[in-house]
Amino acid sequence: MDTNPRAAAVVEAQRPRGADRRHQFPGRGQRINLRLDESEHSDVLEAAARAGLTPTGFCANAALAMARGTTGPGGLVSGTGVTRTELAAMQRDLFSARTAVTRTGTNLNQATAALNATGEAPVWLAHAIKRCVHALDKLDAVVADIDRRLR
Repeated sequence: MDTNPRAAAVVEAQRPRGADRRHQFPGRGQRINLRLDESEHSDVLEAAARAGLTPTGFCANAALAMARGTTGPGGLVSGTGVTRTELAAMQRDLFSARTAVTRTGTNLNQATAALNATGEAPVWLAHAIKRCVHALDKLDAVVADIDRRLR
């Protein structure tokens, strides 16, 4: 199989973490192989990178979109005016904000336990509160972006 290592490295470097095609268990059992020339292969790699997908996931989604008459990878999500790539970015932002809120909650629980045990607030409590405010601001920004796009 002829591949362009430079193009593959660009795709891997640009692909956001967790942006694979939706996984199934058990795995998909049917396979279709396609052959491309260098130019076509390069085009698919670039399009997959723009859509935030692996080349295989991109090809599968594109083929299914055509077969089903739905939107393709990176295209508008029906009725939203938002592309799949934009939704994927918002989803990653929400996951990141959720993780920050969870970590901050853990810190605040530890601070409460220390306060209950010693009667004094830990010195790092102010930092934990600032992190909480930052996490909530981040979450509010993502929600505001979604609200703006839905109008």
